Amino acid sequence: MRELDHILLPQTEETSEFPLPVAEDWDELVQKSQKLCELIDKHLDFESKLQGRELRPMTLCPEQKVSLISDLAAV
Repeated sequence: MRELDHILLPQTEETSEFPLPVAEDWDELVQKSQKLCELIDKHLDFESKLQGRELRPMTLCPEQKVSLISDLAAV
């Protein structure tokens, strides 16, 4: 069966670059993601203080969700 592996298995290109590149702008994407996560945390903290209980994105009312999305779009 080993003799047929090269016929049955798809040929893949070997790369000598490790770690494998995920995206060309990976560092920039990570920084943007960090900023967005910080913004979501701050937004939820603010809303939690107004309501006096801990909030999660699923527990936000439609108006709060729109506010969160507009904040994210601005960033």
